[in-house]
Amino acid sequence: MIDLTTIEHGDVPDWPAVIELHVHTNPDSSDSMLSKEELVTTGKMVGLTGANLAEHDKVLERHQQEALRAEYPDFFFNFGMEVTTDLGHMIAIGLREYLPGIRRAEKLREELDKVGGYLISAHPFRRLFDPVTAMRTGESFEMNPEEAAANMPVFKIAHTLEIANGANTPRENEFAAEVARILGVSGTGGSDAHSNSGLGYFATGFKESIESPDQLLEALHAGEFTAVQQDSASKFSCFNPPYDESNY
Repeated sequence: MIDLTTIEHGDVPDWPAVIELHVHTNPDSSDSMLSKEELVTTGKMVGLTGANLAEHDKVLERHQQEALRAEYPDFFFNFGMEVTTDLGHMIAIGLREYLPGIRRAEKLREELDKVGGYLISAHPFRRLFDPVTAMRTGESFEMNPEEAAANMPVFKIAHTLEIANGANTPRENEFAAEVARILGVSGTGGSDAHSNSGLGYFATGFKESIESPDQLLEALHAGEFTAVQQDSASKFSCFNPPYDESNY
């Protein structure tokens, strides 16, 4: 067991579990080139102990889940989904299937609460600092982290937010990490991989081993995790970067 209160940014403890909470596989996510076999093979090679499949707006069928767990008994699989909502992309963990109405984030949280599920705001600041996006939309993002934490509706609905996403810029991840600190929540990490490239670059480290969906949900609700970054072969460092206001 790891004492998360003593771990700082850059520390490299021996994590009991390192899980890829945000990954997409083929053919269940049409934009992914990553097979389930590649996920397991590469995942083990880089030090992952498991993965939460976050396919776009779908959960794998029960027979598919059972087949994967039987084929790869030494690699933990959980089956969530990345839901496209009115408040952005959100990773839902705990639902058995896509349900009517969950494109509304409020409804999604309501359904998750019924089953003890967990909701993560995925890459909440992606492209918000991009001048091209500002030119296209006619709006620029002017909030500081305190204002974002207080005023963005998604943070009143999600349990936590993703602070380390492999498809984000360092600036976007750093800003998200500061918002998580202000909210007083542990942030998650995930590569958001759609291929072998970058798989496990960011992930989520847990203070105890995770071997079942119930254990995963229990650890998430207890906040017994932190975002991690691949440091070297099969090693992951705590990801909780300091906020540099001069970058914004």
